[in-house]
Amino acid sequence: MAETKSDIAGSILPVSKQQAMLMLESIYLWMDLGKFDHARELASGVASLMPKTKQAQFALGTIEFNQQKYDKALQAFRAAQRLDAKSGLARAHCAEALIFMGKTGEALKELQSARDLEDDGGVAEFAYRLTIFAGISDLERALKETNDKKRGEKFDFAIKAFQLAAKFEPKAAEPRLRIGEVHVLTGKNAEAKAEIDAALKLTPNDDEKALADKLLEVASGKVKAAPKKR
Repeated sequence: MAETKSDIAGSILPVSKQQAMLMLESIYLWMDLGKFDHARELASGVASLMPKTKQAQFALGTIEFNQQKYDKALQAFRAAQRLDAKSGLARAHCAEALIFMGKTGEALKELQSARDLEDDGGVAEFAYRLTIFAGISDLERALKETNDKKRGEKFDFAIKAFQLAAKFEPKAAEPRLRIGEVHVLTGKNAEAKAEIDAALKLTPNDDEKALADKLLEVASGKVKAAPKKR
């Protein structure tokens, strides 16, 4: 009897592309139902069956990420990255896990690499939104920090994240506004005004214009307290 050839390269047993797709879809279905143990068991089986398929590692990473097990999620996304070194999506997901682990510096390097690759649909927008999120996360950590040195470091990382976002999307107003926000919160009013003025030249939306107005009020000394986070 002739041996059946698998459609999926590197599969231990013969697997058609349709069968592989059904298994992967089932993993996400279990996740949608909140059955993470079932999803993990199936994803582990798929990864063992198809060890050269990065989608199985993406699924494992997503399961762990949704369970807030960010270190394990990172391990799975790193595995996907090793399977496909040109996958910008793998690097972006690694960055996402690193952000939640508080490792902003490492995350920004991954995001830059993800944008440089840009092999998967939607990676550029995903990486941009993650840079904004990284900056906001460090800004919020800074505001909760009681140690002056650590607070200053987190403000610095927030600035770096927003600067990278501005590099990714030079026509977007939000990164410049966010940089202005950090300057307002750190008392650098002249720098804040410069960034906010630059943002207002980039056709901001109504919400961004409202934030700009509030920030300018603080930077101009019209109000004493910094505007609350949205």
